[in-house]
Amino acid sequence: MSTPQIRELLHEYINKADERLINLMYAMVQADMKEEDYELSAAHKKILDERLAAHEANPDAGSGWEETKARIKSQLENRY
Repeated sequence: MSTPQIRELLHEYINKADERLINLMYAMVQADMKEEDYELSAAHKKILDERLAAHEANPDAGSGWEETKARIKSQLENRY
């Protein structure tokens, strides 16, 4: 059986499988993936490099987690 045929059969199977089997298949795929399987695009790398450079240039800029969380909660409370 060819790879495209297997893919098609797997797609059909996944669409019909119950939650337990979906979770098992997902766990198998996650266990098989390696860090190098995740690759950022050049655009994403550029954004991260810019943000890192901005942080290194001014590490005290920005807000801490508690301040950020409080600001978000306040915005949500004022919204409703």
